[in-house]
Amino acid sequence: MSAACEQHRPGPAARAAARLGGRIPALDTRRLQLRGPRIYDFDCYASILTSDRAQFMGGPLSRAQAWTDFTQYTALWLLHGHGLWTIDAQTRPSAGFVLLGYEYEDPEAELGIFLCEEAEGQGYAEEAMIAARGHAFGELGWDSVVSYVAHGNDRARKLMRKLGAKRDRAAEDALEDGATCVYRHRKEAA
Repeated sequence: MSAACEQHRPGPAARAAARLGGRIPALDTRRLQLRGPRIYDFDCYASILTSDRAQFMGGPLSRAQAWTDFTQYTALWLLHGHGLWTIDAQTRPSAGFVLLGYEYEDPEAELGIFLCEEAEGQGYAEEAMIAARGHAFGELGWDSVVSYVAHGNDRARKLMRKLGAKRDRAAEDALEDGATCVYRHRKEAA
């Protein structure tokens, strides 16, 4: 069951939101478009974060917690000029999400990815992360960005190595949680 805040409400406010969302940069790859999130993308977001798929992202979360997470990452566009993109694939809209953003306790911006189950195994994660990372290094002028990966998330760790990211032990030690690997993506290596 969805809450009232999840529903599209036609009218002047919805049109203003659409104009604002249209200012978020869209990134096109060979098979994907990364675009600003829209209200109707939340169902996909919630399906990921309220399921066992969120085990390495502090979940599973309640639907209300997933809403808070979704709105926080979307708001980063207004606060920092980067944030959450929805991944539209040739075969399915809202295939997942890629992020250049922060959680409250993060010491630096993160390059993160999460896909719905049906979109996995098709190379979308790698393609989306390369595009978002390119945006960070190009348009945003960053020299590096990190990906926080739980120790047990072997698929994500394999993806980080495939992307050429290297473990940053000093950044891991600074986290002091002992449960997170920090993979650093560097501009010169991309």
